[in-house]
Amino acid sequence: MSVVVEQYNPAWPEHFQAIKSELEGFLKDANVVSIEHVGSTSVPGLAAKPIIDVDIITARENVQEVVDALVSNGNFAYFGELGIVDRHALRDPNQSPPRNIYVCVEGAFQVRNHLGVRNTLREHPELRDEYGAVKLALAANRTNIVDYIEAKGEVIQKVLKAAGLLTDEELAAIRVANEKGERRGALKTERLTLREFIIADVPAYHALESIPEVVRYQTWGPKTNDQAAKDVVTIIQNSTVKPREHFELAVDCEEKFVGRVGAKIKMKDEEGKAVEPPHVDLWFSFLPEVHGKGLATEAMKAFVPTLGSPLRLEIECDPRNTGSCKMAERLGFTKISLTERVYECKGEWVDSLVYQKSV
Repeated sequence: MSVVVEQYNPAWPEHFQAIKSELEGFLKDANVVSIEHVGSTSVPGLAAKPIIDVDIITARENVQEVVDALVSNGNFAYFGELGIVDRHALRDPNQSPPRNIYVCVEGAFQVRNHLGVRNTLREHPELRDEYGAVKLALAANRTNIVDYIEAKGEVIQKVLKAAGLLTDEELAAIRVANEKGERRGALKTERLTLREFIIADVPAYHALESIPEVVRYQTWGPKTNDQAAKDVVTIIQNSTVKPREHFELAVDCEEKFVGRVGAKIKMKDEEGKAVEPPHVDLWFSFLPEVHGKGLATEAMKAFVPTLGSPLRLEIECDPRNTGSCKMAERLGFTKISLTERVYECKGEWVDSLVYQKSV
């Protein structure tokens, strides 16, 4: 999913004012310091992703009160900090126009970061234009969001230094936060793009995991939208943990979400001793409409080498799931064991067929 950047739209401030009015209604009984239009759409003349970013600023002791008001009065979904301390993300069910809503702690450096960037870019047209040119060039190259954030890190540092609101330690923290770290940039194959999940993937993830055929051999039934949202949030949160042990990537074909691939790396046993080599459980899930086209195999062949080595890879299948069994064989895995009646699932006792491969 490539980043979309548009030339400045003078309607963006009007969109913010409408969103702010809605928020004020939901928060009429909550203690809020201010509701701020931040991000690139808040800077006149600046090219931006067409998404309105809103910071609801409140005292630390009132964060939960504000979050609860949005959830109760506006049916917002709460996603937590998502790896950024003192910035709590929520999803407004009204996404027309698209928006990002954050509840932020007053005085926290993330707030000073947002306000400093906004105000400095408003006051310095030369920095605004430099930043806009970087963003447009990245979008023209069909850059994904992880690479996009990292690639504009240098110009952001330049803007923040001009703002003069952050300490050297805080500037360094922002630099690190903007780096990919263990998050993956776009991994492209002949037909596919493998990328990190984002909150906007919730509807597509739900569309996949709510299909009875897709979850036929899983321990869960078709997922609700709330369950899908919680899963995507967990995936995003896991991507920020260091060292990273949980990898799950969205798979796009022609800019459309078609499935997901994942891995859980076990580095220590129950007693805390190192597992040598680390053990990796692998999984994959794709829309029925793309079955039989080799997309899942293409995705897994690209994904597995990114996990490193040495590793002991494992795919556990329900033997009735012949598609997964054939996939393991196509990937060069060896059948290790078949155990009967391992667990009960959806009223049936299920056998376990295990494939392994060392890399």
